Amino acid sequence: MLPEGGHSYSSPNVIPVSEGEPHTTQRNWNVTNISEYVAKEAFAKYTESKCCYSKDPAREMVICDLKSFNTYRYRLETFSELRSCKWKSEPYKGQSVNLSLCTEAPYPWDVPVEVSPMFKDQKTKVKVPCTSSIEVCRRCRGRCINSCSSCNGTGFVTSTTGDHQTSTSCSFCGGSGEERCSMCSGKGKLLTYLQLKVKWKNHIFEYVMDHGFGFPIKRFKKCHGQNILFDEQHMVSPVVDFPENTIKKVSQTAVQQHQAKFITPIRGQVHSPDHGIATWNAISCPRVKFPPTMSIRKQKQIVELLYLTRVEYEWHGKPYSYYVYGNENKVYAEYYPKKCCCTVM
Repeated sequence: MLPEGGHSYSSPNVIPVSEGEPHTTQRNWNVTNISEYVAKEAFAKYTESKCCYSKDPAREMVICDLKSFNTYRYRLETFSELRSCKWKSEPYKGQSVNLSLCTEAPYPWDVPVEVSPMFKDQKTKVKVPCTSSIEVCRRCRGRCINSCSSCNGTGFVTSTTGDHQTSTSCSFCGGSGEERCSMCSGKGKLLTYLQLKVKWKNHIFEYVMDHGFGFPIKRFKKCHGQNILFDEQHMVSPVVDFPENTIKKVSQTAVQQHQAKFITPIRGQVHSPDHGIATWNAISCPRVKFPPTMSIRKQKQIVELLYLTRVEYEWHGKPYSYYVYGNENKVYAEYYPKKCCCTVM
């Protein structure tokens, strides 16, 4: 179970082993204290942005204490790839076709499909090589025409006015009773092929440590921190070498969950040849239905040090406090000692 403020995930039994050389960077994770000058400047800008706040406390306050915290944000991004196959037909207009169609059709995961850039949602469709064939149009049976759908092949349209019926030539087919086949566009032939649909999606898990001392961690959503750990590879391993056990536990649970959720479980393998059964089933049984399969293209995990300082100050002999947070030195104050009375129209 994750600490308060995190997301609850169920853990699989096995963590897949990362492949390839890891791309990892790590820096000092010790918190940096801000100066009194920075704390006062941040508070002054904060009061200037509030129309009802008097600037007196920001100018006259006396800082009593600055207390900084080690606060971290963990982020895991998993870039998944979903592949599925489906038979498609289009009018045959002389397109190039591999008529051999023997046993060379590749498995869905063997069809090379490039994606750029990584970690951005996108999708594409490609023809599976060696699956194209020319067939007689199943709607018009090669005749190129069908009965007119407007007059049902009669060539006439009957209209009733009172007790009288009037027959006029069908304007849609010109009285011929026939129309061009819409399936083959009047060609009489169809190009049939197996279409591979590929969908890439970026899945994000994010967790921010909550010390439970009153600062609303949701405010970190709109601020940046300092990257102190960056790891990008095919599949990452959970963070191990880190001073905060909370972050290590969160990383382990998140990595396990993503790698279990975004890989289709086929005999415990990531790219099992069994993924390709969909292609062969479709060729031998064109109407067969098969589920799509998913795998992981890439993962990256980041740990950020989020600057957070509690500023204790006095004004007119009374104690108050506020927080300075993020690279932007934003300010959060639950209470401000001097506000003017104004009405926003």
